[in-house]
Amino acid sequence: MTIRAVDSLVNSSFLNPTDDSVGYLFKDLATRPKLDSPDALLEALDAADIGACVVSIMEEAHADWVGRAHQQYPKKILPAMIVNPLKGFAEIEKVVEYHERYGVRCLRIPPFRYSLPPTDRVYWPFYVKALELNLSVSMNAGMPGPRRPGHVQNPLHYDEVAFHFQDLRLIMTHCGQPWIDETISTIAHWDNVYMSCTSVAPRYWPDNFVAFINTRGKRKMLFGTEYPTIPWLREREEVDALGLREEVLPGFLKDNAAKAYDFDFDVD
Repeated sequence: MTIRAVDSLVNSSFLNPTDDSVGYLFKDLATRPKLDSPDALLEALDAADIGACVVSIMEEAHADWVGRAHQQYPKKILPAMIVNPLKGFAEIEKVVEYHERYGVRCLRIPPFRYSLPPTDRVYWPFYVKALELNLSVSMNAGMPGPRRPGHVQNPLHYDEVAFHFQDLRLIMTHCGQPWIDETISTIAHWDNVYMSCTSVAPRYWPDNFVAFINTRGKRKMLFGTEYPTIPWLREREEVDALGLREEVLPGFLKDNAAKAYDFDFDVD
């Protein structure tokens, strides 16, 4: 029986797909179909046996759409939001507003955008606010797609964050390449650190990464695409080809996302 999945990260840029700073990696990015309605989004997900998703608000113009989608399908579309920590307290106020108005349950913070590692104190007020509001924090790990310095996204930085904020649900994204050993070690080191396996097609996952999903990481690794970067049907087909253990699949495809986001997704 096919297990329906949760996509642990989708970007709201599907509302206006472009071939921007990662076009050199994803040659047909601008040709991804535009999804105008929550029904169209869920229909596209359903075609790949994905029943629910986390949608990150990538720009302010998308906030109302994502908020309304969550209201219409409260257990199928969970809002997240991009956060700019350099804006200080005004951004903290925005987090509170988006949490209350749009139902945001996760903060997306890509360190490459700010050229500061996750250990920098500029992020700490957002970790604290996430704990206060019971939000997860999702942060890129690994070489960024946009051509910006990648050292700030070395997964070892998250080891210190997890030490200081052991009740914070910290979700690394983007698979951590090329620092796979550091990724695995950091996730295994802390109960509160997860990985959303986005933006790198499963056919390119290293053997030790797949082995970790199958063994010690079976409760920590999350199915995800960061669509529009990876098409949903491709992700499902390539995950199926990995031959993950039968007992591992429910966790990887859906249950680990429910734990990492502390959210009751409806995948049916």
